[in-house]
Amino acid sequence: MSRAPKQISFFKVPSKIHGGATCAGNPRTSRPLSTKMPIHLVMRSSRAVGGRSFRAKQLAPQIDAVIKKHAKLNGVKIYRFANAGDHLHFALKITKPELFKKFLRVVSGLIARLVLKAEKGSAKLRSGSRFWDARPFTRVATWGKSFDILCSYLALNNWEALGFMKHTKRDGKRKLWIVKFDPDP
Repeated sequence: MSRAPKQISFFKVPSKIHGGATCAGNPRTSRPLSTKMPIHLVMRSSRAVGGRSFRAKQLAPQIDAVIKKHAKLNGVKIYRFANAGDHLHFALKITKPELFKKFLRVVSGLIARLVLKAEKGSAKLRSGSRFWDARPFTRVATWGKSFDILCSYLALNNWEALGFMKHTKRDGKRKLWIVKFDPDP
């Protein structure tokens, strides 16, 4: 059976994702943000391992404090947060895009300084090397089922980071990781 012909869109549909592996080189478009929809934010660093892990005993409370303080200062409401050791996941809502950009700059800089034990103005990495693997990944989600799936994904990340569940490889094509996860069976 042949499919019914589909009308070609005249206007390009704007992408709802930005950063991470999707953004190589200089960004050609602005980061898509919404003040009415939830946002999925991921910040990843391959240098955050061992004693420099985001889950390290000394670092985890400091990172949590930095995130909470600057979320409050910049009008960012954090619904869920997952610290997986080498990356951080957020489900959040913003009030103003400018304040969210400020939140990203401040939090990413302060976390890098905390982990590297660097003071302001003194570099701890060689010239040309970076602490963060890529720009922060953001995705504009929707309320309802999409938000529920996002929250269950963050819960799954937390349980994997704590060692209660075995890490499973997830790809973007098959949504094997989309499960309703109930921590209290």
